Amino acid sequence: MNGLNRSAVFTAALAVAIFAASAPLARADSIVLGSFATGTTAASLGFTASQTAMNFAGYTAYSSPPAVASAPLLQNGTAGTYALVPNGVWAGPVGNSAWVGSTPTSGPGGINPPYGYYQFNTTFTAAATTNYSGSISVMADDTAEVLLNGTPIVLFGALGSDVHCAVSLDDCLNVDVVPLSGVTLLSGTDANVLTFIVEQAGAEGTTLDPTGVDFTANLIGNAPAPEPGSLVLLGTGLLGGAGFFMRRRNAA
Repeated sequence: MNGLNRSAVFTAALAVAIFAASAPLARADSIVLGSFATGTTAASLGFTASQTAMNFAGYTAYSSPPAVASAPLLQNGTAGTYALVPNGVWAGPVGNSAWVGSTPTSGPGGINPPYGYYQFNTTFTAAATTNYSGSISVMADDTAEVLLNGTPIVLFGALGSDVHCAVSLDDCLNVDVVPLSGVTLLSGTDANVLTFIVEQAGAEGTTLDPTGVDFTANLIGNAPAPEPGSLVLLGTGLLGGAGFFMRRRNAA
């Protein structure tokens, strides 16, 4: 083997070894989510294509607001949802998302929905990896709790006097941005579920207290590199071969 070929082998081996060492640190599986109604696709809004539209799972009714918010999760229910117009009553939606409700008239200027907890779900697919980080941004009327695979990640805001919507985040006028870190997601198609429990507790009349939810989320996970052991073996093997040829040349 001439000097040029030996140099090429050594350079290639070094490149493979460096790649093998850095591959486990590579970022992968970037997930972008947001609220959108039935009939719209995630990809058309720039969200992760595997995300499903928000579905309405139903609601738990009560005759007056309870002292402490408590909302049992509804396991069934996949009714369609509707995009709502803020009409100057709510802040505009976050990014390319849309305010979503259980009926087309549940938004500002529509019909005041009954007291209760309204549940919405959306699903998405993720790689089999842990240690996701990012954030979720939420608005709701009157307020909402958010759960990821059954674990709360955003808590209800305080309703207060309820003259407009909740008096603390999350509410309908200010975006509640919650950082996320160390999140474990599930592998498999639509295996991950974001659940929104929207509390409706207003008493301003038939058209003055709408209900809905709006959100976006960004998550980035550290995915394991494909077979890093094989890449390391290949790199060290090539380095060893290059060293062997260089020793033979020096001995000669």
